[in-house]
Amino acid sequence: MVDDEISVLEAATAGLTVEPRGKRWTHLPLCVLDAVFSINLRYRGVVRVCEAYATHAGLPDPLLPADRAHEVVGTDRERPVETLVEIGRAAGADDLARLVLRNRGRTSTRGGVRKAEAALRYAETLAAEGVHRFADVSALLADPVRLAQVETKLQLVPGHGAGVRLSYLWMLTGAEDRVKPDRMVLRWLARHLDRVVGATEATALLVALGERTGHSARELDHAVWQHESSRSRAPRTPTR
Repeated sequence: MVDDEISVLEAATAGLTVEPRGKRWTHLPLCVLDAVFSINLRYRGVVRVCEAYATHAGLPDPLLPADRAHEVVGTDRERPVETLVEIGRAAGADDLARLVLRNRGRTSTRGGVRKAEAALRYAETLAAEGVHRFADVSALLADPVRLAQVETKLQLVPGHGAGVRLSYLWMLTGAEDRVKPDRMVLRWLARHLDRVVGATEATALLVALGERTGHSARELDHAVWQHESSRSRAPRTPTR
C-alpha cells in the first residue's frame, strides 16, 4: 500500500454515497448469526434467519436505527450471547437449523458443517471467553493480546476462510475500524487499483482511506458495498 494508491481511492470515493450507520442488531446473538450466515447467502436469507431466532428467543426490538440502539444495548433488555447457547444446546444442532433458524445451509458445499452449528460454536466460544454483551466486545477489542487469543479460538470454527466472517462480526457489533472485505469490496478495490487485493490488505486500505477522508472504515465499507450491489443488482443488508 502506497500513498499514491490511497489518493486514487480517495478520488474514487466521489462516486460513493457515504452515510452514517443505519440500522443495527441490538443483541449480540444476532450479530453472531448474521456474521456466520452472511457468507454466501443473500441479505433476505440472513435476515430471515435472524428474525426467526429473534422471534423464537423473544428478543425485544432486535433491529433499531443506530441512534436508538441505546434503548436496548447496555440495558437489562439486552440479551447475552448465552441465549443462543442455551437454545442451541436444548434443540440440538440439527433442530436449531431446521426448526429454530429454518436454514440448513452449510459453511461449505464440500464437507462444511451446518451454519447453525458454526454459529453455536461461535457463541459458545465467546461465552467461555467472557464476551457476553456488546460492552464486553468493546473491552475485548481494546485489548490486543486478549483479542488475538479469542480470535485464534474463533478461527477454529469451520467456515473461517480468509477471515471475512470474523472481521464482519466485530463490525456488526459497532466497531467503526472493521470492515467486511467480501467480493464486493475486493472488486471495487481491484477495479480502481488495477490489481488483485486480498482481504487483509483490503481492511488496511479502507482504514487508511478513512483516515484520509474523515470517514470510518465501516462507513466506507458500507458505501462501497451499496455501490457494487447496485451495479450487480444484488440485495443489500441494513446491518453492514
